[in-house]
Amino acid sequence: MIFLLLPFVAFLAAGMPVAFVVGISAFAYFSSVPYLNFQTAVQMIFSQSQSFPFLAVPFFIFAGNLMNVSGITSRILELARLLTRKMYGGTAQLSVLMSTLMGGVSGSATADAAMNTRILGPGMMRLGYPKGYICALQCITAMIVATLPPSLGLIIFGFIGEVSIARLFAAGIVPGFMIAAALMLTTGITTRIRKFEPPAKDAPNLSFGELFTNLKGSIWALLFPVILIVGIRFGVFTPSESGAFAVLYAILIGRFVYKELTWGKI
Repeated sequence: MIFLLLPFVAFLAAGMPVAFVVGISAFAYFSSVPYLNFQTAVQMIFSQSQSFPFLAVPFFIFAGNLMNVSGITSRILELARLLTRKMYGGTAQLSVLMSTLMGGVSGSATADAAMNTRILGPGMMRLGYPKGYICALQCITAMIVATLPPSLGLIIFGFIGEVSIARLFAAGIVPGFMIAAALMLTTGITTRIRKFEPPAKDAPNLSFGELFTNLKGSIWALLFPVILIVGIRFGVFTPSESGAFAVLYAILIGRFVYKELTWGKI
């Protein structure tokens, strides 16, 4: 056990990336125990890359990045901004709503937190939000993405636990929206108490025509999680195949509908 603990602590303290810390420490342990087969450890690493369900993970990561540069994310941002402009703490509420809408697109809580922080963080600081509040908000709201399908966490859990990924996707919908509602309520209370970003008095009320116009621009982004869940539930494609569909969908919408996706961006 000392051969596992010492390298782990030493490399972690030295600032080595966590993946390498875990890998090197595990190999150090295998090399110190005579009855453990070192070749088995190597084979186990490569066997994980040959898992069909795990193919969904790189596919959805690629699809999420494509959607960020194809105009899908920007249109979701416009819709979320429209829905939150009359709320107290509008930019903070915007972050919660963005995570909810992006939950059915990116599948990655880490990617969502990074994206929201990069897009909304500087503006929130200019509006007087403390860095600690911004960090806590982005980290916690990103957990909505980990609940709503197509969550990468649900894919990995379903593979390791041998649970139906399609059923996990269906089971995550209601809890995901419940978390979003609770976080929007909490954000509204905390921003009101701390006087963060009161709504502008001259902000126009949301009209049906304005909402309809905005929905026309973002409908293709909003349809994606619906098509994904329906397709999986009715057996049109497996969760792994849905990842490939997500990539194809992002390319087609970004290239031929929004016309913002170029070969350079891909």
